[in-house]
Amino acid sequence: MKLKFIVKEQILLREFLIKNEISKKTLTRIKFDKDGSIKVNGQKQNVRFLLNTYDSVEITLPSEQFSDSVRFINKKINILYEDEYLLVVDKPKNLPTIPSRNNEDDSLLEYINYYFKNNYYTTIPHIVTRLDKNTSGIVFVAKHRHVHAMFNNVKFEKYYLALAHGKTPDNIIIEANIAREENSIITRKVDAYGDYAKTELTTIKYIQDKNCSLIKLKLFTGRTHQIRVHCKHIGHPLLGDELYGGNTLYIKRQALHCNNIIFQHPITKKEINIISELHNDMKNLIK
Repeated sequence: MKLKFIVKEQILLREFLIKNEISKKTLTRIKFDKDGSIKVNGQKQNVRFLLNTYDSVEITLPSEQFSDSVRFINKKINILYEDEYLLVVDKPKNLPTIPSRNNEDDSLLEYINYYFKNNYYTTIPHIVTRLDKNTSGIVFVAKHRHVHAMFNNVKFEKYYLALAHGKTPDNIIIEANIAREENSIITRKVDAYGDYAKTELTTIKYIQDKNCSLIKLKLFTGRTHQIRVHCKHIGHPLLGDELYGGNTLYIKRQALHCNNIIFQHPITKKEINIISELHNDMKNLIK
C-alpha cells in the first residue's frame, strides 16, 4: 500500500512525516520490514533529508500477514464503498462484527478475511466501526493498521434509523451519562456517574396501527448501547430490544440500523457520504 504526497514548503522529511500522521511505530516498521520504503522523487531517503516545494514523497507501507488462527469464511459481503485504503460494508442482522472467543458463530470480519485473501491483498482488515450482532448497517474497515490509526483523528457524522415503541417526540436532544450495570458485562444504564453521552432524536413518522415511531438518531458520542439505553431512558425502547424493555411482537431483533455516515477521508481529504438502505424486516414494518 502506498501513500503519496506533494510537498508544499521546504521542510525536513522527519517533520513532514509527523505532520502527515506517520507515527514513530509506522516509521520503525517501514525501516525494518523488507517491503516498506520512503522515497523522495523516486529515490530512497532518510528522515534527515531536506524537502523542497513540489517534491514528491511516496511511502510504501509494509505488508501484513494473517495469523495462523484466523478463519476465512466464503460468504458474500455487501460492499457500499471501496478504495485503496478503505472498505465499507453493509452488515446484516444476526451477525457479529468480530469473532466470538469460542468461534461458535460466523462473523463479518471472517467474511472480509476471505474477501482480502481471495483478492490477493497484501494487508489484513482492521475494523474501524463495529455494530452489535443484531444491529444492521454500515461498518468501516481499514486496509492497513496505519490507516486504522489515522481514523483516530477522523470525525464521523453517524446517523441511525430505528423503530421505537409509542409516539416519540418530534425532536429531542438526550444528554444522559451511561454506565455499566452492576453484576453485568453486557447491560448498560443511565447513571450520573457514567460516561457522558449525547444523542439527537428526530421523529420521521408515527405508525399508528403498531403504536411505534420511525426515528432518526444522530450520535454525538459513541458509548456502548447508547441509542438503546437513551431510548429506554425517555420511555420509548426499541422494538425487539428485550434487553432494554422492547417486545418482539413485530420484529425479533432490536429495530436499529446504521443508515448514514459522513466523514472526511483521512488520506484523500475528500468528503465521503455512505448510505445503507433499511433492511427488509424493518422496511416491512413501515409499509
